[in-house]
This record gives sequence, structure tokens and C-alpha cells, in this order.
Amino acid sequence: MITINMNQKRLQVGVETTVQQFLQQIDSSMNGVAVAINQQVIPRSKWKTSFLQNEDTILVIQAFQGG
Repeated sequence: MITINMNQKRLQVGVETTVQQFLQQIDSSMNGVAVAINQQVIPRSKWKTSFLQNEDTILVIQAFQGG
């Protein structure tokens, strides 16, 4: 297991967890989501191949429609 920081919360995830797997684990709808790791935005095209590392800081932002 590794420890990451997501939106100011410490979480543990498995070694070799990709961004896409992580979003699925936290039950995030992947529509309208932006992800940054250590202040670097990760393009959606790289979510399947970008692995989380111990002590990464992850920011997950989800857009909502309003009216």
C-alpha cells in the first residue's frame, strides 16, 4: 500500500494504482473530472498509464451543471 493525499485527506491505495483505477475506487463519475498530481494536470488520455506514487498530492475537481 502507498499513502496519497487527495483534496487534503490522506488515503491508502494499492501499489501500481493508475489514475483511472483510483477514480473508480473513489466512485467518481469520470465525466467532467480534472485530475492534477503534485500540481501537474494529468490529461485524460494518460489516466490509464499514470501510476500514483507514495506521498503524491492529488487534486480531483468535478464540474457540476447548475441552473
